[in-house]
Amino acid sequence: MNTPSYHDLFITTSDIPRTSISNLPFNYKVICTRSAGWELWIGESLAASEYAKDNWLVLDVLGNVIVDGRDNMEEVA
Repeated sequence: MNTPSYHDLFITTSDIPRTSISNLPFNYKVICTRSAGWELWIGESLAASEYAKDNWLVLDVLGNVIVDGRDNMEEVA
């Protein structure tokens, strides 16, 4: 059985169409914290977040969605 790796992670935001993390610049990083959930950082700037109303974040691993911040837009409003 092949275990997925970070190469299998795809990122979608309001500004980034679904793209493999391997095809993004090296200064992109995805983090998850207990207090803020999933976030996408570009350098030192927050680019998108699981709970951001305008800068939502979708993460999937080979098509299996692990977070879809678009669903949370209704909860935030």
